[in-house]
Amino acid sequence: MRFITYFSSLVMLLLLTSFSLSAQRDCGSMEVLQQQIQDDPGILDRMDQLEAFTRNFRAEDGQKAVTTIPVVFHIVYNNSTENISMAQIQSQLDVLNADFRRQNSDADNAWPGLGADTEIEFCLATVDPNGNPTNGVIRQSTSQTSFSNSGNPVKFASSGGSNAWPAADYMNFWVCDLAGTLLGYAQFPGGPASTDGVVCDYAYVGTIGTATAPFNLGRTATHEVGHYLNLRHIWGDGGCGASDFVNDTPDSDASNGGCQIGTVSCGSTDMVQNYMDYSDDACMNIFTNDQKTRMKAALASSRSGLGNSNGCGIAATPTCTDGLQNGDETGVDCGGSCAPCSSGCNDTEVTLTIIADNYGSETTWTLKNASGATIASGGPYGNNTTNTESFCLADGCYDFTINDSYGDGICCAYGNGSYSLTGGGVNESGGSFASTETKNFCVGSGPAPTCTDGIQNGTETGVDCGGSCSPCVTPPTCNDGIQNGDETGVDCGGSSCAPCGGGGCTDITFDTENFESGYGNWNDGGSDCVRSTTRPIEGSRSVYLRDNTNSSVLTSDAYNLSSLEELTVDFSYYPFSMENGEDFWLQVDNGSGFQTVRTWVSGTDFNNNTLYNESVTITATGGFGTNVRIRFRCDASTNSDYVHLDNIVLGGCQTSGARVIIGNNDRETTAFEADELEDEAMEVDYQVFPNPATGHFNVRIDEEGYTARLTGMTGRVITEQKLTVGLNRIATDKLPAGMYLLVIEGADGYREVEKVILK
Repeated sequence: MRFITYFSSLVMLLLLTSFSLSAQRDCGSMEVLQQQIQDDPGILDRMDQLEAFTRNFRAEDGQKAVTTIPVVFHIVYNNSTENISMAQIQSQLDVLNADFRRQNSDADNAWPGLGADTEIEFCLATVDPNGNPTNGVIRQSTSQTSFSNSGNPVKFASSGGSNAWPAADYMNFWVCDLAGTLLGYAQFPGGPASTDGVVCDYAYVGTIGTATAPFNLGRTATHEVGHYLNLRHIWGDGGCGASDFVNDTPDSDASNGGCQIGTVSCGSTDMVQNYMDYSDDACMNIFTNDQKTRMKAALASSRSGLGNSNGCGIAATPTCTDGLQNGDETGVDCGGSCAPCSSGCNDTEVTLTIIADNYGSETTWTLKNASGATIASGGPYGNNTTNTESFCLADGCYDFTINDSYGDGICCAYGNGSYSLTGGGVNESGGSFASTETKNFCVGSGPAPTCTDGIQNGTETGVDCGGSCSPCVTPPTCNDGIQNGDETGVDCGGSSCAPCGGGGCTDITFDTENFESGYGNWNDGGSDCVRSTTRPIEGSRSVYLRDNTNSSVLTSDAYNLSSLEELTVDFSYYPFSMENGEDFWLQVDNGSGFQTVRTWVSGTDFNNNTLYNESVTITATGGFGTNVRIRFRCDASTNSDYVHLDNIVLGGCQTSGARVIIGNNDRETTAFEADELEDEAMEVDYQVFPNPATGHFNVRIDEEGYTARLTGMTGRVITEQKLTVGLNRIATDKLPAGMYLLVIEGADGYREVEKVILK
């Protein structure tokens, strides 16, 4: 088909009405593209750049190497029929490999010299984004009875679907019940990473099981993957003269259904056998040479990460001797297509039971031996399901690690999930953790637990302490944030700490921001700093930084911090797709330009897809000034590398007797107001300890009439308690680790806010 400019063709596409479809094949890819362009016109620029690259790539005669694309299947099912089998998934992968390598048995010579081996292959992912073994299939139960292509709900766990794996490294392939007559749809290169991939109705996947004629030969996926690799419909989605940007496909004026071989339109015979027409599966059998060049150009530019991905880093075909539970095995190297798993175990049998919370898709685990090799792994799971696995373990010591990708464990905020390891003298359990928790245990004739082996085992409640060992005691210090020893206050008083009050400083919080309603006292640097609903840490929004440009910064307003002896910056962050060595920084401008005070490096200080809570204390030689700004800055390589920030709390230690902090230079507080607040603050004496806390913390107050409310960083009230004179205990044993706010209020309008860290 003759080539015309990309922009003019796209304008024609957006103006033309839909054509009637023969044989009921319905692809929603162009509708999705049209909506994405409306939401983000910048897609046009990215697609235009790809077209320019493609033209040059064609002139250079392309590349010859075979590219293998790792695929992860997201099976999102409402019932057992939709939960298609592994064999059906494999049949679809086989069709893709045959069609794209022109090894399909129905290939013919109807178009002499035009049929192409695209040199593109596909493999089931064998390594997940965290480097753990996987069979390349995620199964996610849902309460949704069907999904549309509007808004891509199947691609988000929050709307009943399954979250995408990193689009730079994997081709995401969602299988679900699509609404209406949709067979499938795909996202062209240039769209958002969170929705990138292919979607097919469960009734039109592969060649067996639920595959339904006349679309029962796996060609719906072949068609949609063509879109994913930048191919357009064969008729250019318009009349005669519309372009599919391919030189060796005949001009056509509409789609063809059924198998209308010999149809003539626009003065030439239509290539109804092309995978990018709307013909029945049995009629399709060809990609052309120029379509191959177009797809290879996409793999050399917009989708270059796929060819370098480690997604298939482990042998794509599991074996019965690889020491892993994979493929269809029901145990390590046994069950499924391997020899049956023995009902008896000559070593030590240990049973793992995981009860998932309301978000089972966030939970994964690994079991590693003493040399660090992964011998089993599992997850994600369905919501609120009970899952049991047994291991026959040789004598030795092992590490069991459970992960929660959202960072809130599996108990108790969003369901009462738990895990346990039992049998052979092993008795480990848990559920309340943040992003990850590791249990070490030994079985058989491995070394017996001792009180000096550097491992928490046996009856110990800590490393080499508790249980049958000496009690776990942390010597009190004057900076541990706890009132202990002979201290008369938190880290003050007694025989060894500084006197409480009278010349010391007082911990205060002067600004909190969770970005739910705006940026507050923070300012985005431009296009690479965005307040977004993508991967929010808490609530519905966070701010992400990406790339490494002048706009990859989040900067506070200026504060008058002259009364502070120390500045504290507490925040949460969630990295996504950051490459090893990429980092982000915390900087402070105390009047002489921004200086870096802390750096976090990928692969050293953090791993992707993990929630972290940080607290940084900063001192300044000569004290802080009256025009201090705080900044977060990202140092990544592309727009697809993100650090999400949320729950930023600014505080510090304020000189006793000094005026309270004035928010920023744009919100002046009069001297009268400040003095009044100071006098008010001096009237109420309370202490919060220990902080950080585990299981509970205490509030000691010397007056009646006050209430304590513990809230999340979004302001949602978690617990409320009236305070009595003396010591008040506030239980937190059912709350996940993280940062919270404690609000002390009195009937006279008095209000103080303290941050509380739960471990």
